Amino acid sequence: MKFVTRKSYRAILFFLSCIVLFGSGSLSAEDGKKSTVREFTLEEAIAWGFEHSPSLADLKDQVAKLQRQLAMLETGLNWQVDVVGSLDTGNLGSSPLANKQEQAGVEVGVQGRRSYRSGLSLSPQLSLKKELTAEEEPVVGFRFNITQKLFPWAPPAAEQEYYRTLNSLRKAEENFKWQAETEKINWLEGYLNLLRLQEKVAVAEEEYRLAGEEYAQTLKLQAIGEAGPAQILAEKNALKQAEYQLKQAKNNFQAAEREWQLALGLPGASKVNLLPENPYFQQIKEELAGLALDWADEEWLRGALNANHYQLAAHRREQEQAKVEWEWKQAERKPEITTGGTYNYPEQKWQINLNLNYKLWDGGKKKLEEEEYQALLRSLERDYQYLTENLHSQLQKLLHQLELARLNLEAVTFLEEKAALEAAAYREQLAAGLITEQEWARKELAGQNAKISRQEAEDRLFLAKLRVLRLVGLI
Repeated sequence: MKFVTRKSYRAILFFLSCIVLFGSGSLSAEDGKKSTVREFTLEEAIAWGFEHSPSLADLKDQVAKLQRQLAMLETGLNWQVDVVGSLDTGNLGSSPLANKQEQAGVEVGVQGRRSYRSGLSLSPQLSLKKELTAEEEPVVGFRFNITQKLFPWAPPAAEQEYYRTLNSLRKAEENFKWQAETEKINWLEGYLNLLRLQEKVAVAEEEYRLAGEEYAQTLKLQAIGEAGPAQILAEKNALKQAEYQLKQAKNNFQAAEREWQLALGLPGASKVNLLPENPYFQQIKEELAGLALDWADEEWLRGALNANHYQLAAHRREQEQAKVEWEWKQAERKPEITTGGTYNYPEQKWQINLNLNYKLWDGGKKKLEEEEYQALLRSLERDYQYLTENLHSQLQKLLHQLELARLNLEAVTFLEEKAALEAAAYREQLAAGLITEQEWARKELAGQNAKISRQEAEDRLFLAKLRVLRLVGLI
């Protein structure tokens, strides 16, 4: 019996300590890595996508920009206050009658102004003035000015700009909402694709396992002289092909998962729970199934599209804006009547005025503006008709895709039923000992593939319905 020396004992302790130290460090690092992975449900992932998706970022920035512009226009209608001041110096001139006495004075004050959308304008000013070359006390002054447009009624320039910006904001908001809902359908499609790819990975793993078993059995047969080199090569090739298919299935899943995460703007260290019976997804399916809609009534769907599509609504808003702005332009050509008043203190001087302004001749500008306005109306109407026809064509194309998806679902359903009947027959043959376990397992795999094909057909039909509803503005 050999005894462990003190030196070797210390070496063993040091070796074990290193194993524990590095092993615990690796475990801690692995645990830390796992803890940083954030898991999302489908509903959470879509909510995250609405906030962080790169495809929606520019649209969201455009909405925010217009909101800021509108806020700035609103602040311009509030009180504006300035601090003003001046320092003057000079003499009374070089006339023989003047004494060439120099004068110097300083004036500081606060001046405010506010404009209203009704055309009312207020401008008060409070000042303190002091003659530096005289012994008089500083003089406090107050001035108040008011102006109001009486005829014709047309909003002031600030109100017109507010109206244009508000219309632009509404169009941007509607565009963002529309695109967000469209992206939601794309994200649902990506989720369904991941589910099917995950199922295909499971099938590929089972096929690889079966190929490995069959290759092992062939090797055993070779050992007893019942399998030749050709059979060995055939089984080895089948195993390699199964390995290739499994690797490809995993690669496809990983690539689709990463692409889907990038589309949603999800963090890199994140994971979405892939549940075949996802509650959020099932709720959408139930709402769609409960929708009383005749998918073959293309005329009704076109009417819904004309009433709801955001691009058509935006064009109608542009036409209305052009008409309103033309009315404002016409009002500018009428006699303009304004009134106002001024009050000064300490002079205690006040004044009220009534002003009239009328353009007698503009050099033919009015005629040119009318021609430009009519050309704009024709252009807007032409664009509206083209857009309407284009959207109707898109609707017809989606309805054709919907019909093809329905026919495809019926076809693959028949194939799944056929695979089920064959599986029942193979089950009886297995019980009778007529086929092997591997042959039965492969028949089960064929049934799983048929099921995946049927699920993919259901997914395409579901998505086709969603895209029709999205185009006509019902979701």
